[in-house]
Amino acid sequence: MRTIMKWIGWPLGWLMWLIYHFIPNYGIALILFTVITRLVLVPLSIKQHKSTIKMQLIQPKILEIQSKYKNNPTKMNEEMQELYRRENYSMTAGCLPMLIQFPILFGLIDVIYRPLSHIMRVGAETISAIEQILTNNQIAFTEYTKEITMLSSIKDNPELFSSIGQETINHIITLDTRFLGLDLSIIPNQVLSLRDFSSLLNPIILIPILSGVTALLVSLVSIKTSSATGAAAAQTRTMMLLMPLLSLWFTFGVPAGVGFYWTLTNIFALLQNLIFFKVWNPRETAEKIKAEEEARKAREREEKIEAKRRAKQEGSDASAQALSQKELNRIRLAEARRRNAEKYGDVYVDVTDDDLR
Repeated sequence: MRTIMKWIGWPLGWLMWLIYHFIPNYGIALILFTVITRLVLVPLSIKQHKSTIKMQLIQPKILEIQSKYKNNPTKMNEEMQELYRRENYSMTAGCLPMLIQFPILFGLIDVIYRPLSHIMRVGAETISAIEQILTNNQIAFTEYTKEITMLSSIKDNPELFSSIGQETINHIITLDTRFLGLDLSIIPNQVLSLRDFSSLLNPIILIPILSGVTALLVSLVSIKTSSATGAAAAQTRTMMLLMPLLSLWFTFGVPAGVGFYWTLTNIFALLQNLIFFKVWNPRETAEKIKAEEEARKAREREEKIEAKRRAKQEGSDASAQALSQKELNRIRLAEARRRNAEKYGDVYVDVTDDDLR
C-alpha cells in the first residue's frame, strides 16, 4: 500500500508543489488542489449522474430478466448484456468517478505525510540524514509520520539538525502547515486522551467532525434527489448513511489536512449534486430518455417499412422489365412471320406465349 501511495502521490505532489510555489499558504493550496481535482472529474461526474438516471429507467427490465432466468445464470447474464447494449448503458460510467477519487485521496495522503519530499522538494539524501538524526536522538516516528516528525522537530530544535546545513533548515522551516490557527499536519486521534477530557476541546477535532457532517449532508441530498425505488432505493440509503460514519472514522486516523481535503470535497460534491439536480432533474431526464428511446424505435420501424417497400418496388420493376422484354420479343417474332408469309405466300399465324418460351 505504501508503494502504491508513493506512486500515485508523485504526480499529485508536483501539482501541490506548483500551487504552493505560487501561493505559499498550506490551507489555500489544499483548497485549490481540491478545486482543480474536482473540476477535472466534472465530465465523469455528469456521465455518472446520467448513468444513474438510466439505471433507474431500465431497472424494471433488469428485474424482469432476473425473475425470468433466475434458474439459468448464464442465460440471465447474456440477456443482461444484451439489455445494456440495446439501452446503450455502461456499468463503468456510474463507478468511474468514485474509483478515480480513491487514488486521488491515497495520493494526497502521501503528499501530506511527506511534505518535505513533495512540497519542499528536499532530496532523498537529506531526508536520510535527518532520519538518522531522529534515530540517534531517540525521537519516535513511524514510516508514515517520518517527514511530519522531521518538520516539527526541525522547527522545535533547529540546532540539533545543523549538520544538514543552515540553508536547508531555513528552507524547511518556511513550510507552515497551519491554516486558520489549526496545524493540518496533526493526526486528530493522537491528541485525544481518555485521561484528559480537555483534549476533546482541541479544535483540531472539528475537522473529522466536519468531514462526517458534510458527508451526511451529501448523502441526504443524494437520497432526496434520487428517484430510485424499491430494493435499489434501500441499498442506496444504506450506502449513503454508511459513508458519513466511514468518513468520520477515517479522518480521525490521518493528518488533519486529509480531513480538510475530504470536507472540501464533500462541500464541492454537495454543490455539484444540487446543480446537477437542477440541470438534469432525474424525473425529467428519465422522461426525456424514454421519449428519445421511443423515437429511436419509431425510426427503426419506419426504416424497416421503407426497406420492405423498396424491396417490393424493386421486385415490381424487375417484373415490369421482364414483361417489356417479352412483349418486345413477341413483336419481333410477329414481324418476322409476316415477312415470311408475304415472301412465300404462307398463312400468317399469331405469336403465342408458347412460341416465346
